Amino acid sequence: MFRKLLLVLALMAFLPSAPNAQWREPPRSMQAGPQRNTDCRAVDGDTLACRQGRVRLRGVDTPEPGESGYRAAQQQLRRRIPGGTVTVVPHHRDRHGRVVGDVYARGLNVGRSMHADGYSKRRGARR
Repeated sequence: MFRKLLLVLALMAFLPSAPNAQWREPPRSMQAGPQRNTDCRAVDGDTLACRQGRVRLRGVDTPEPGESGYRAAQQQLRRRIPGGTVTVVPHHRDRHGRVVGDVYARGLNVGRSMHADGYSKRRGARR
């Protein structure tokens, strides 16, 4: 009986997590003060390449290349950062080394507006 229990527990460790499991944002690990970023351009619908480094919009996960809606999300992000200067309130760094934070252009939270306008994937997607 004990061996069967160990076998079941071992097998469960290798099963993928539930597909609808809620993603949890990492805790804040960066200084919260706003930072001005210049010469920014949209890499895709949720990432900017700025002179100071790459920035990922916090709380937004737009379609990836090859997915429906990718080009529209990228174009919308370009429209929301005219002039290429944004203010970033950093939150943490992601596994790719990008700063993840709240991005503001002309006083508007770009990530929230992208999400509100339907460019973000369904709720619960990894963001």
